[in-house]
Amino acid sequence: MSDQRRKIPVLLVDRIGYSFYRDRGGRAFLPEDRYSVRLVTSLDNVGEATGKELESVIAVDVYDDRALADAVHHQAGFKGLGADRLVAITERLLLRAAELREELGLPGQTVREALLFRDKVRMKEHLSAHGIRVPEFAPFDEATALDLLSRTGAVVAKPRLGSGARDIFVLRSRSEIASFTAEQGDRLAEFEVEEFIEGELFHVDSVVQDSKVLAAVAARYIDETTSYTRLRPCRDVAVAPGPRLDALLEFNESVLAAHPGFTGVTHHEMFVRDGEIIFCEIGARAGGGGVIAGFLSRTGVNLDEAVIQAQVEGTVPVPTTPADHLTGFTVIYADAGVLQQPLTPPDESWVLECQVLARPGDRLTRPENCNDAVAIVSVRGDSEDEVIQRLDQVGRHMTPMVSPGN
Repeated sequence: MSDQRRKIPVLLVDRIGYSFYRDRGGRAFLPEDRYSVRLVTSLDNVGEATGKELESVIAVDVYDDRALADAVHHQAGFKGLGADRLVAITERLLLRAAELREELGLPGQTVREALLFRDKVRMKEHLSAHGIRVPEFAPFDEATALDLLSRTGAVVAKPRLGSGARDIFVLRSRSEIASFTAEQGDRLAEFEVEEFIEGELFHVDSVVQDSKVLAAVAARYIDETTSYTRLRPCRDVAVAPGPRLDALLEFNESVLAAHPGFTGVTHHEMFVRDGEIIFCEIGARAGGGGVIAGFLSRTGVNLDEAVIQAQVEGTVPVPTTPADHLTGFTVIYADAGVLQQPLTPPDESWVLECQVLARPGDRLTRPENCNDAVAIVSVRGDSEDEVIQRLDQVGRHMTPMVSPGN
């Protein structure tokens, strides 16, 4: 009798392109000696679908619910053999993946569990019940928004299932609330309203096993996550050791304790106002921008690989204690037009990673969310000040030159 293990059939739902499921050296996160991958990918990324581990590939519009469901059901029963797991790592696909798991009877994160990391009302209801300080909030309606405004001075309206820092509205008057209500019309049920927190925004990115944090790195947004609306870079710097870092990590652990049994990766955002930490939101995914490069540099773990391993095996890679050096990143945006010159980072050893997302001759559109960047550069340094100085050097070196297109 052969002792060769049966390859595990994994159904992977992808939006970002299959090349992202490998490390810098080309090692597959789902190696062909252990897994057979049935891929459902987006139409514009199907050219990246190469690898011996791939058993079957279907390309569809992954945000077309019917098309995605048809493709997933086909791949789930490919050649008459059921898939063992269904994997997704992109934020906008996590809830849909949970729905499809339940339809197919596959193990993994359920719809109820996914909603606690996707629906901004459900996540705050859950955490508030566990004693976590959250902003005052409610599903959006005009009367509720006006009442909250009268007590707090400003409110925020944002999509309950939003991502990419898109459609976030700070409303500071009765007339602004009335205008928002009229403009959004039939979409109002998609929004929540919450008190506006005037403070600094931080995030903690964690690798978690059974709700226990194995490693976490905290960072501060130097710029607003909506800076893309002004075509300004969004910079981010890791928090140095000290009381502030300790407080952020402790708050992060208290939030994750409210999710018993959770295994995977979290991207947790929180406000700090006058020394008080207030929950913003949490996702069961890797952070965007340069979060993955920074976390890898300091702990040796690729967060996307950790998400996949958690969903397939129920475990995460064991990280090292975060290294002493700090990291940061800048996300660079450009206006609509044709990019004229290549975007190249400074030729410095402290540049960890440069993701060039646009090349000369590309016709660009104005960014619609924080992911619509032309480049993302991650750096390292020995202090927060040094990291920020290097980010600014990158910004001066990589100013996009765009001319109007015909």
